[in-house]
Amino acid sequence: MTRLFVSFYLFMAVSMVLISSTLELVWPRAEPQEPPEVALAEVLLPLAMTELQPLLEKLQQANIKYEFKNITSTSWSAEEHQTFSKGRSVTLFSDTARIIYAPLSNNELLVITLPYSKVSTSYLFVYLSAFLLLLGVLLAIWLWPLWRDLSYLTRKVSHLGQEPESFSIALKKRSVMQPISNRLNMLSERVHNLLRDQRELTGAVAHEFRTPIARLKFALEMQPEPNSQAWKGIQADLDELEGLVQEMLEYTQYDAMTPELNIADIPARALCENLIIKLRPTTRKNISISGDDLVIRGDGHFIERAVLNLLNNAIRHAKSKVNIHVCRANNSILIEVHDDGSGIDPSVTSRIFEPFFRPDNSRVRYSGGAGLGLAIVQRIQHWHNGTASVSESPMGGARFVLNYPTHKTS
Repeated sequence: MTRLFVSFYLFMAVSMVLISSTLELVWPRAEPQEPPEVALAEVLLPLAMTELQPLLEKLQQANIKYEFKNITSTSWSAEEHQTFSKGRSVTLFSDTARIIYAPLSNNELLVITLPYSKVSTSYLFVYLSAFLLLLGVLLAIWLWPLWRDLSYLTRKVSHLGQEPESFSIALKKRSVMQPISNRLNMLSERVHNLLRDQRELTGAVAHEFRTPIARLKFALEMQPEPNSQAWKGIQADLDELEGLVQEMLEYTQYDAMTPELNIADIPARALCENLIIKLRPTTRKNISISGDDLVIRGDGHFIERAVLNLLNNAIRHAKSKVNIHVCRANNSILIEVHDDGSGIDPSVTSRIFEPFFRPDNSRVRYSGGAGLGLAIVQRIQHWHNGTASVSESPMGGARFVLNYPTHKTS
């Protein structure tokens, strides 16, 4: 807004100066000429005291209005009275005429009214027309880049969401539309990601729901007895469907909001130990912890959720062992989750935290879930100005790392 205002203000100021200068050079304005009767009245005025009658006759011949007044009927200032007392005429000005008070005898005044010269109406019309025409031309020149950029943005935005890839709007840096183009580029990227996530969600939901639904249909056709193995299988399939729905709902909630974090000092090792205590009864995998007693500045609820998602992911894919390691690296505190599973293909590590992304390998193909747990981790890390990454673990599987800066979280 400031840039546009300054640009328009400077344009108008420079335009006014240029137009006025151009018109004065091309068409000099004629100086107003005094009517001939005005010059005549000024020549005859000295006759008022000596030869009044000849003066009046000449004023009538020149069609100059005059009248007689007494000085007591005037409302002059002290300076004007002093001028009149010296026998000199007093000249006053109104909106339409110049009025001359000539002294006579016995405090009498001869009042002569001399109208101003009139400026030609045609001259004013032509001058104003030329001024407005030049102003319009300069305004069109100033608006042309703005109109060009707006037309370009309109064409680009009309294809929003229709192209397979997000578009990029490139404007000149000095363009007043540059901030808008930057926001549109961000919007295009966001829309592209949303459409891609929607397609992946549709495929993921269809794929994940199809298998348990097929098992349910087959089991129901067998009409199993309550508490039988088939009955327990139906219950397990229902639990799997419920888990998928719950995971999608949770991701939708995390993706849609930016919560107000309750920032506090969180003992990282103690938080991880509490999670291990909760998870040990639910798995046969060996879960251990190592590292230092370090404190993280953040929201304990969300940090716990991020670590829990990584632990569940590691337990699901580990062969027998999972380890949590807490340490410091430069200006950050790291929470590392290691497993001895099959690991992750390095070619897909850049997309592993994307929602609904599930690489087609043995690590995740039959592990269940909609591929949203790691996306939730990435979102939580973003709220804490931290990062989440994955690499190969010394244990042979995957090494997921939560990085928290040691400075205060915003």
